[in-house]
Amino acid sequence: MGWILQGALALYAVGLLLSLVGFYRKRQLFITIALALVGCGFIAHTVFLTLLGFQRRHFPITSLPDSLCFLAWSLTLTFIAAYFRYKINALGAFVLPLVSALMVLSGTVWEENHAIPPLLQSRWIYFHTSVAFLAYAAFFLTFVSGVLYLIQENELKSKNFRFLYFRLPSLQVCDELLRFSLFAGFILMSLTIVTGAFWAQQAWGRFWSWDPKETASLMTWGIYLVLIHYRLSARWRGRRAAYISIVGFVSAVLTFSISLFKGLHTYL
Repeated sequence: MGWILQGALALYAVGLLLSLVGFYRKRQLFITIALALVGCGFIAHTVFLTLLGFQRRHFPITSLPDSLCFLAWSLTLTFIAAYFRYKINALGAFVLPLVSALMVLSGTVWEENHAIPPLLQSRWIYFHTSVAFLAYAAFFLTFVSGVLYLIQENELKSKNFRFLYFRLPSLQVCDELLRFSLFAGFILMSLTIVTGAFWAQQAWGRFWSWDPKETASLMTWGIYLVLIHYRLSARWRGRRAAYISIVGFVSAVLTFSISLFKGLHTYL
C-alpha cells in the first residue's frame, strides 16, 4: 500500500507546484490542472486510508504518523470544498504546502507494525477523532482567510497596488470564507468536546479530567466562541476578526501538538 501513499504525495506535490505557477503567472489553466491532480491525489489518499483501516481492522488514526496523514486528508477535503464554493485560485498556494509537508513528515516517521493502544480500541474513535481533525482543517482555512484578508486590506490602504493585490480574492470573499470555515470549525470542535466527554466517561469513569488536551481544546473552543459572538453582534468583522482567527489557530495548533507531552492523550 505504500506506493498508493507515495502516489498521492506525488500528485499533491505536482498540484502544489502548478498552483504556485498559476498563482504567480495568473494562468487559469495551471490552476485547473493543479486542482485535477489534487483531486486524483485525494482519491488515492482516501483509498490508502480505507485499505489501511481494513488491514488493521481499525480506524487509521492510532499514532502520530496516522494522525499527520489523516490531517493532510482533512485539509485536502476542506480545500476542495472551499475552492468549489468560492473559486479562490490563490487558495492552493496557501493550503497545499501544509498538505505536502504533512504527507512528507508522515511518510518519514511511518510505522508499518503499529500496536493499537487499548484505550483507542473503541467505537468512539470513528466519530470523535474524525470530527476533531476536520475541525482543525476548518480552523486552518479560517487562519488562511484571515491572513489573506489582512494582506489584501494592506494593499488597498497603501493605494499602491502591487503583485499580491491582483492575485488575491476581494475582502468580501476573504470575509465570507472566514465566516464559513469559522462556523464549520466551531460546530465540529463542539462535537469533538461532547463526544470526547462521553468517551472519557466510558474509558476513565469521568466526563472531564482537565487533561492538558482537554483543557487546550476548551480554550480553543472558547476563543472561537468569543469570535462568533462578536461577529454575530456585528462588532468584530474584517481586520479584528482576522486577527482573532489567527490567535485561535495558534491555540488549535497547540491543542493538536499537546499530545506529544504528558497527559491522558500521549498515545498520539
